[in-house]
Amino acid sequence: MQELWIVQHSWLIPLLPLIGAAIAGLFGAKFLRQQSHWPIWLGVGAAAVMSLTLLFQTLHLAGESEAPAGNHAAMKEGGESSTKLSAVKDFFTWVSVGDPASNNTADHPQDVLGNPGAHFEVKAGFFFDTLTVIMLCVVTGIGFLITVFSAGYMHGEEGYWRFFAYLGLFIFMMCCLVMGNNLIMLYLGWEGVGLSSYLLIGYYYEKPSAREAAKKAFLVNRVGDFGFGIGIMLCFVAFGTVSYFGQQVGSQTGLLELAGSHHLSALQQQYLYWIPFCLMLGAFGKSAQFPLYVWLPDAMEGPTPVSALIHAATMVTAGVYMIARCGPLFVQNGTAMTTIAAVGTFTALLAATIALRQFDLKKVFAYSTISQLGFMFVAVGALCPVAGVFHLMTHAFFKALLFLSSGVVMHAMAGELDMRKMSGLHRVLPITNIVILIGCFALAGFPLFSGFFSKDDIVGAAFHKHWIFGALLLFTAFLTAYYTFRLYFRVFQGPLVIPEAPAPAHGHGHEPDEHATASQSAIETNTAPASGVDVGQAQHAPLHDDHGHGHDGDHNHEPMIMMLPLIILAIGALLAGYLNFPGEQFAEFLGKSPSLQQTFKIAESINPDPHLAALFGQPETAPAGHNWMLMLISGLISIAGVGLAYVMHLKDRALADRVARGLGPITWAIEGKYWVDQIYQGTVVEPLRLFGKLFAFVIDRFIVDGLIGLAAYASWAWGYFLKITFQRGYLQGYAASMLLGIAIILLVIFFR
Repeated sequence: MQELWIVQHSWLIPLLPLIGAAIAGLFGAKFLRQQSHWPIWLGVGAAAVMSLTLLFQTLHLAGESEAPAGNHAAMKEGGESSTKLSAVKDFFTWVSVGDPASNNTADHPQDVLGNPGAHFEVKAGFFFDTLTVIMLCVVTGIGFLITVFSAGYMHGEEGYWRFFAYLGLFIFMMCCLVMGNNLIMLYLGWEGVGLSSYLLIGYYYEKPSAREAAKKAFLVNRVGDFGFGIGIMLCFVAFGTVSYFGQQVGSQTGLLELAGSHHLSALQQQYLYWIPFCLMLGAFGKSAQFPLYVWLPDAMEGPTPVSALIHAATMVTAGVYMIARCGPLFVQNGTAMTTIAAVGTFTALLAATIALRQFDLKKVFAYSTISQLGFMFVAVGALCPVAGVFHLMTHAFFKALLFLSSGVVMHAMAGELDMRKMSGLHRVLPITNIVILIGCFALAGFPLFSGFFSKDDIVGAAFHKHWIFGALLLFTAFLTAYYTFRLYFRVFQGPLVIPEAPAPAHGHGHEPDEHATASQSAIETNTAPASGVDVGQAQHAPLHDDHGHGHDGDHNHEPMIMMLPLIILAIGALLAGYLNFPGEQFAEFLGKSPSLQQTFKIAESINPDPHLAALFGQPETAPAGHNWMLMLISGLISIAGVGLAYVMHLKDRALADRVARGLGPITWAIEGKYWVDQIYQGTVVEPLRLFGKLFAFVIDRFIVDGLIGLAAYASWAWGYFLKITFQRGYLQGYAASMLLGIAIILLVIFFR
């Protein structure tokens, strides 16, 4: 990038949310209180404005650039190197271990391996390219809208200031993850969002379920992060650096450049084989892929804005971003790429089937997130990172919209989320009905909505990888359309049914019972009676006015502070797909990222394929045109899923239960979530608890306390021995002992 003012002052983008978090955390409880959102609004909002300004300036540079995208004529000035569309900005040396003269990675990378004196140096700095800019806009832009919504949703909460302090910390850490110019900076943000998610998921720490969910998220992510840490270590051992690029992009001094070198030793190639598997383990944990997905559904214990932030704009997208950024480390290992695509496909299908029989609004969207992340992993595993990042962006819009809309429902329905206890809410929440309908169309991949375009790019890449991947993703897309509109028709259409349960104390964290009572099951299958009287009006109480969510006196369940972010997100969910159609503008822009270009260069050298150019956003050599047949099939599949949901959950609501009972064991398995949670509980949680009890009641009590007690007893016993042996009170004995001691000293002196 040229010397842009924002690049020069890029440290402000993560710093401003951190300052806001510090102000809210330090002064919120005593001074700001219910105004604690202002520091976060200002900090995150300013970061979003800077990110969007950087995007527009980068688009301008991309438009006026006449050089090929891969031409990186670097300009080095003041410790910073920049190209037309990428820049490395180092601020200071963070870590420096060893002798700098011992490292010679620039000329002989193969000599680093096995050198015990290799110099380990990490710069605290940022790397900017088109991938960074897009991710920053998603993180800060969607994050800002969520913070605005949160001010209305969380109003009146006792820990209001604490919530916003955690939000600011979360966005700061995600910015560090995205902007970091090396794997250690990425790992700092990686662990930081893990800490922030632990704090936010456990926000209602007085609830045992919230505490357990927070611990579960923390522990499961530690499994993946352990592998990720090993992968980073192997990168340094093999290449002597953890920086993505050197001071000059393309100078063969950075990790991603060295990975494509033709001068690697056999041992370095062996390390390069295992590095992707270690890194992908971290990605599977952070982005909730099988088998490390079990923490994400339970993360719904946090407030609804937290769910939107984790699922849409930040944490769970980190794994997809990392693989796209580190593509040169993955692309040379065909087994690793196939593993990523296979795990993504399996996870997408597994989560979609589980969502078919979920009755909690947030749980349905949680499993849909896991499924959609599977699509993104298929994209990066099928050598189509452009489609993966594109779907990441569109998904951020409609998934934030869906979660926040479910928060509005929960806000108005006395904290209730059980689909079986509500119906016909379009009469109560008319604006929410419209925006959530747009979000549902986008998630279902309905034609002309954003999810349709981004999903089809991935399905096309999956078919290019192997027809099995493509076919399974198409079937998953059908299930997605079905369960998404199952939720919409059940909750917003049909006769008006309003839950009669009172609001919980905090009003936001109530979770419905997994096992409905008989009366709840009746609500699931009810229809309007022949007389035309609404069942809900006849059987249920009206909306509670005292649900404690901070509504004003006219009982407005759709305050503007909550509706405005939803309207903006709905516009994005409707139109974001057109950024890449027609003309592939998004793909061409993202394809200028040096990381993607290096991945494309390596992939093309391994297996020349004209379709690779399209997958990596290289329009100069890519075959022209879209796969119109695939788009047609995909559109028809989405329409079929919506139609099936209409028949089974609106036209005849009893039909769904009859089909479920007829399927028998299959329904039992789906409702049991294939017992993965039970397996996790039995193989991870309970053994750890037993291990803890072993330490507490055996090792701690008998060994640790026993050794301490033994030391005390030994001191007492030795003192008692001295007492009864030498301190008996006889002066003659004392005199004899003194004479004996003098005699021994004299003998020692005499015989020296």
